[in-house]
Amino acid sequence: MEKKIIGSTLHNEIEIIEYSIKNEYLEIRFLNVGGAITKIAMAEDNYEKNLVLNYQNVSDYLNNSCYLNALVGRTANRITDGKFTLNDKEYQVDLNDGPNNLHGGEENLTHTIFDVTEIPNGYGLKTTLKHQPEGFPGNVDITVFYQLEKNQVKIEYEATTDQTTIFNPTQHAYFNLSGNLERTIYDHILLINGNKVADINEASSFTTELIPVEGTRFDFTKQAVVNPAEKPESALFDRATGYDHLYILNDTDHAATFYDPISGRKLEIYTTEPTMQFYAGNYITDELLFEGGRKGEIHLGACFETHQNPFDFKSQILSPGDLYKQTATWVFSKD
Repeated sequence: MEKKIIGSTLHNEIEIIEYSIKNEYLEIRFLNVGGAITKIAMAEDNYEKNLVLNYQNVSDYLNNSCYLNALVGRTANRITDGKFTLNDKEYQVDLNDGPNNLHGGEENLTHTIFDVTEIPNGYGLKTTLKHQPEGFPGNVDITVFYQLEKNQVKIEYEATTDQTTIFNPTQHAYFNLSGNLERTIYDHILLINGNKVADINEASSFTTELIPVEGTRFDFTKQAVVNPAEKPESALFDRATGYDHLYILNDTDHAATFYDPISGRKLEIYTTEPTMQFYAGNYITDELLFEGGRKGEIHLGACFETHQNPFDFKSQILSPGDLYKQTATWVFSKD
């Protein structure tokens, strides 16, 4: 394991540090800024094929409007109208996505500078999200563990609070198994262990209605190519300008399998959580510049954001004395 300084924030106030973990199967690199992952590569590719998107300029991680490969929260996904109720009190949080609070709003983990310490097989990333008098209640102390175990990337979350609040984080990695962004992900094969998706309106706000996926564009219960061209048209698909939908997972820890048939690389996603947002990079534009000078392109990456149901606030409650825990595991292999 090693670390190196690769940049600094505005006015050189804080150093941007990249950390690396490497074993005989995988290498992962990440930043102290947002815990953003900059590289995942396999030993079978001589650690030379990056399987996540990575900005060409490290300074782009300071703004990171795409939440590229970063930790997100307090609350992943969208809170409709930025309103939720705790103990019979309604809270209003900031709106940063039309009528929604997206990924926790302006004060979130993506733009946090983490304190990073070495642990066996990885690192622990620590921070505190402060109580917001006009928003989310409570000071939340958070530790996220990034570890390698053979061909697995394991991400574990722990958190405590001094006031009852809601907490529902995730990791927003953009995967592309072609390696070094050789192709988009629209020719990848996907399986999702979920029989229903959550309905949304024109503003991508959740209606709380659940829609069966069978026979629709959203049916990945059996392996299917991501490109929906051969599937029935869908107003729900069009409202999000493509795949950007919440899957209600079946009663299994195996959420999804993502496979590139050309390279033979496969990613299996395991989670302790009941839902997963599948996002197919609908808003990646050519204004974004990635590693190797690669210009952004729609569907250049796919995200599999595992978390609690974003409109079931009871499932997200964290109270003083409680210890929040969550685990996501990414397993990489190659034919």
